[in-house]
Amino acid sequence: MERSIRLNWDLLVEEAIKRRKEQKISQRRLAAIAGISQPTISRFEQRREDIQLSSAMKILDVLGLVEK
Repeated sequence: MERSIRLNWDLLVEEAIKRRKEQKISQRRLAAIAGISQPTISRFEQRREDIQLSSAMKILDVLGLVEK
């Protein structure tokens, strides 16, 4: 069974930025909590496509955007 799943990356990143700012977490602090570098957070927030999925998932998890 084939499924077509579409991800609205821009909307997801916007929500992540919004949550980070609402929680008053700096990019540097988010990076420390997620265990990734601050430049990775910056690339994510700039919607760069060269970020690893595992890094994006760590960011989203810290911000409460991953359902477990």
